[in-house]
Amino acid sequence: MRFSQFVASAAAFAAAGMAFAQTAVLHNGVPVTMKVPQETFSIEGPIWDIDLTKRQVIANGYRVTIPASLNGVPFVLGNTEIVTNEEISLGGITAATFDRLTDVNAATRDRIFDTNGDAGPIRLGPARSLFSTSEARGVAVADLDRDPIIEKQMEDNYFFLARNAFLQYPPGALPANFLGLIGIRNELGQFPTNNAQLPPRRFWRYPSSNGATLIAQGSVYVDNNGNEFNIPDFMVKGALAHVLIAENVLIGNLGAAALGNWNTPDSFVIGQSLVMMNQDPRMPLSIIGIAGSPVSREYFTTQVPAGTFVAAVGHMIGEHVMFAEVIDVSATVFDPAVGSWVSVIDRTWRYAGNRGVSFTGEVVPAEETLLSYQMGNNNLFTGPEVSLEAETIVDPALNAGKFVIRDRPVDPAQRQIKFIIRSANNPTVIMREVVYNWADIVGI
Repeated sequence: MRFSQFVASAAAFAAAGMAFAQTAVLHNGVPVTMKVPQETFSIEGPIWDIDLTKRQVIANGYRVTIPASLNGVPFVLGNTEIVTNEEISLGGITAATFDRLTDVNAATRDRIFDTNGDAGPIRLGPARSLFSTSEARGVAVADLDRDPIIEKQMEDNYFFLARNAFLQYPPGALPANFLGLIGIRNELGQFPTNNAQLPPRRFWRYPSSNGATLIAQGSVYVDNNGNEFNIPDFMVKGALAHVLIAENVLIGNLGAAALGNWNTPDSFVIGQSLVMMNQDPRMPLSIIGIAGSPVSREYFTTQVPAGTFVAAVGHMIGEHVMFAEVIDVSATVFDPAVGSWVSVIDRTWRYAGNRGVSFTGEVVPAEETLLSYQMGNNNLFTGPEVSLEAETIVDPALNAGKFVIRDRPVDPAQRQIKFIIRSANNPTVIMREVVYNWADIVGI
């Protein structure tokens, strides 16, 4: 499904032949402008190499340059994240932090052993390379970004983390031969029968895997000397360029969950698969509850009951282990520690000229709150505060409200919308405010 959507967008992009962006600034401060007539490119394929000096990712025969900024806006790689030792997000990887993409830094310098609250470690290191195992295990040649020593370290990390997490579960939560299924075998290829007495490491078999995928669409830019650069300048799935170690999906009912410890990630079970909270310091981790609200790892692993419907997206290693980057329990789970939350579903934003703007969203908790919005620009909100209570339909079982707005008149100069959650018992008390740059989202 994702592939067909990408091909359609790429075809539309090529047919349009119009300038979506005009100027960029490279990491070293050199300005570049879009080539005239415009030349375009589209990529969705495995990463072959990374050029740290030039801030380039090589995939599908293209050298794609990650600039410092595009039209004055800082450039951020999609599906990447940098977190602190208290699990506070500092945003995604940029040209200034480009070296965080490398396997060697992710496996050594950038690991975070701390825990946040009672949960397990924040980032104990990657278990999968940006390159295919056949490439990553080889000796580096022609300056390719390969390191077989680091590749082995990541493979060892996979076995270490998976075994630690498996041993937290009672018999029956996962297959009895789970360790053999994930690659821990003896010289004859047989599975261990005693989890405390494992065969020598040299006989274990790490599942083969492809490298990470680069997704990008953009144009050729040139500097004052005529040097050309392929720069992503067309938004795909919410970002100008994505780096995905994988985009595997695992959906089912929660079988069991376990809170981690100092050397064991928080984890849970779906079917016969073990799902660990992402440990790669290059990639994000988010647990999404009702109305897009965040759910803590502690709440998920200790309070969400078995049988809950869960959708997890992340990178699989073999058939039975996933490192989840997005965990979706938005149908039923709300972490009360959040307080209150409101969000608009991304794909529902629409703008139809004189007819106005349309969007659909959710608020939680709904019965104890009042929801309104206000229009503005540059974080200055001068428009009247408009109640959304009449448009909000409350589900009493979940204490969540859904609002659907269609063709609401709007001044395009007021490019922001601020949602305001007030206490129903005392409307002077503002519980949360959330701002969307709606005009940028719809592309006007």
